[in-house]
Amino acid sequence: MLFMKKNDIPAKYLVLWTIFFLSALLLPDIGTAAGWYLRGAVGYEKSLAANFSDTDCASAKPPALFGCVSGNDGQAVGAYGDFGHFPLAEIAVGRQFLPWLRADLAVAYRFNMNYDGNANFLSVGANQPVSAKADSLSGMVNLFVDINGLLNGKKLWRFQPYVGGGVGLSYNRIGQMTFLFPENPRAHKVSITPSGDRKDFAFMMAVGTGIILTEHLSLDIAYRYFDLGRVETAPGIMVMDTMPAGIAINNIESRLRTHGLAVGLRYQF
Repeated sequence: MLFMKKNDIPAKYLVLWTIFFLSALLLPDIGTAAGWYLRGAVGYEKSLAANFSDTDCASAKPPALFGCVSGNDGQAVGAYGDFGHFPLAEIAVGRQFLPWLRADLAVAYRFNMNYDGNANFLSVGANQPVSAKADSLSGMVNLFVDINGLLNGKKLWRFQPYVGGGVGLSYNRIGQMTFLFPENPRAHKVSITPSGDRKDFAFMMAVGTGIILTEHLSLDIAYRYFDLGRVETAPGIMVMDTMPAGIAINNIESRLRTHGLAVGLRYQF
């Protein structure tokens, strides 16, 4: 895939995972455990550290925003922070094709992601707030191992514990990023970068349990970790309060990783 970077997980893993998922769906029903299901969930996740740096700190055309230098705290110049806490909504369709193994195709949307960070440019004071709004849409191919299916018919009361993982694609968008310099002894106090979006490889790991409510309906509770690839601004004009026409800059980027609890319902046909 053209948007994959050399240091990302190879796209072939996504292709192989998808082929395995589709092959699994074609297996014949095996016992009473087999069947299709729908799953819906809502969640509340937290961003891990999301530190913005130049895509190419040596870029000259257009110039890099931060450059290949150290900031006022000894770290590379950049923006250091995270996207805080935010909700998600997810819907999935899948199939239980073995007593211990199921797979689904899930689409999730994360919204109200508010970046809160601090930059470390030289000679403008230590307080350099950075803010932006973002959202993320992801599609994942997931596989889950149901523990009860490995216990030779034994049940854990109403609980259906499982572990799982998935791979897929994400579409991450970020609005204009605002850099403030309230302690700058000079006139410049505000810089606003362009917005941007990026498609990237994503993966997920999960541990959770179903809780049987009826013959067909289960409550699904899971704690999950997602790596949604990267989020980045677009190259363009950065507007400054002292220079309304702005200056050209290259793009900046950060990893987007989340973790949190999801609760939903799974209906098996």
